[in-house]
Amino acid sequence: MAATVTLDGTDIGTGRRVYFMAEVAGNFAGEEEAARIVDSAMRAGADAVKFQTLDPETITTRANRFDMPSVGTRLQREVFAESRTPPEVQAFLVDYCKRRGVTVFSAPSHVRDLEFMERLDLPAYKIGSDLATHIPLLEIVADTGKPIFLSTGMCTMAEVRDSVEAILARGNDRLLLFHCVSNYPADPAEQNLRAMVAMKREFGLPTGFSDHTVGIDCARAAVALGADMIERHYWCEGNAEGSDRALSSDEAEFRRLVDYAAHVLPAFGDGVKRPTPAEERNMRTNKVSLIVMRDVAAGDVLDETILDVRRPGTGLAPKWWRSALGRRVLVPIAAETPLRPEHIGLEVEP
Repeated sequence: MAATVTLDGTDIGTGRRVYFMAEVAGNFAGEEEAARIVDSAMRAGADAVKFQTLDPETITTRANRFDMPSVGTRLQREVFAESRTPPEVQAFLVDYCKRRGVTVFSAPSHVRDLEFMERLDLPAYKIGSDLATHIPLLEIVADTGKPIFLSTGMCTMAEVRDSVEAILARGNDRLLLFHCVSNYPADPAEQNLRAMVAMKREFGLPTGFSDHTVGIDCARAAVALGADMIERHYWCEGNAEGSDRALSSDEAEFRRLVDYAAHVLPAFGDGVKRPTPAEERNMRTNKVSLIVMRDVAAGDVLDETILDVRRPGTGLAPKWWRSALGRRVLVPIAAETPLRPEHIGLEVEP
């Protein structure tokens, strides 16, 4: 399995900067709004723009209804008919992104969408949580050899494992996992971000968070927990407000999230507990060691009236306190001198 996946020349995975995806589906209508939202996402620092390819006739049955805060209990088919992006606008969006040098891809809603999507020549595919257990579809997408972003909302770990294994079995290890909670908007208390950490540990794949909450607090927490990538719904000023507006970031909010990740990522380090270069400099003056507090002559015996533990840290470490007490000094030592091993003939490990 790939610890990192390369998409359009960008490596995504552990040790790389966080990859940001702007989900624009439902937040633009027509070519003018498509161009506006792409330009805005670029200014906000998005690495990729993602939309949805769907047909209201194949995504759901006629009687199936939503039961979510963002759309209420309306018939799903009616909602999708209103929010779908026509094929010609999808083609425009892809062409515009390519001309602007922006990575762009889509998520199918049905296996029938794939033929059209292949004609768009997308560099990757996103599989939404609703299709995360659709093994036949996953196998077909895996056979393209392209990177696959797999969202795992509504899934157990066992179901994620089945889907991961199905994709890997087709010889495609360019797989990236998203933890998410499939509710719109989602309750921060239900995000269970540690599940993202568990998936990364379980599969060793690039893993991130697809965020459906209002605001960016949960996305920030995911970054702090080691998310390799973040997906946020995205809206820009001037575009119509669709059903996803409440859980979408605008340009300023998305930019704050990108800047936050860039600021904190260097703080993660490599996990090895050791002094930093700055601390190695500071520890000479700011750490404590054994200090000879008054003038002593060769042959004097060190006791608690002579020794103390104080700054600086250039003498013997405090753990040698008991070993130093009762020893005769071999050379004269001036007051407030850090005690060295050679002063008392003490052998210490390097």
